[in-house]
Amino acid sequence: MALKKQNIGNFRELNVYRKALIFNKQMNTLIDSFPAYEKNNLSDQLRRASTSVCANLAEGCGNYYYKKEFDRLNTAIGSLCECRAFLDIATMLGHLEREEYHELDGEAEEILKMLIGMAKRIEKILEEDAS
Repeated sequence: MALKKQNIGNFRELNVYRKALIFNKQMNTLIDSFPAYEKNNLSDQLRRASTSVCANLAEGCGNYYYKKEFDRLNTAIGSLCECRAFLDIATMLGHLEREEYHELDGEAEEILKMLIGMAKRIEKILEEDAS
């Protein structure tokens, strides 16, 4: 049987969730500065990926089982890595200045470290349960 959590957490209390929300807002502000021809390509992908980080954090935290939370954290990590790739592309295409790129990528790196820390904590719980 899958290991159940003692209680369902409030994702809004997580620092990483608050940082992800701010990052999402920063991505939306950045997207507004992109050329119109990027609307259905880079803009849409970046918007979806940055929103996915927040949504998967919320879904995972609100889930009853550790394994499902771990899976959602893994998806959030993947979505954040997508955002970083899209920042690389936006910079390469000239839609983003280097200074802003480094600032936003640094924010993403900080969130990534927090997500990995959460995933490792859950992984440890799951491993202890399996032994």
